[in-house]
Amino acid sequence: MSDAQFATVSIRLRANGIVLTGPSGTLSKDGVTAKYTHAAGQLTVEIIDKPFLLPLSLIEGRLQSYFDQSLAAGDPH
Repeated sequence: MSDAQFATVSIRLRANGIVLTGPSGTLSKDGVTAKYTHAAGQLTVEIIDKPFLLPLSLIEGRLQSYFDQSLAAGDPH
């Protein structure tokens, strides 16, 4: 993921209540907390806390969907 793509994803995630504060940090929404790092063209996300009954696969799928939709839509500016 290029820097421009990361910026696009960050903008669109913010619109969904998920704030990326820079190239690395922590994000949180609906009881899910994750650490993320964007470096060398790669975005890595590690789920560190989630509600007990919420499957990890569902969280990963939702995040992937946010990323895919953001990249498909392109830069909103």
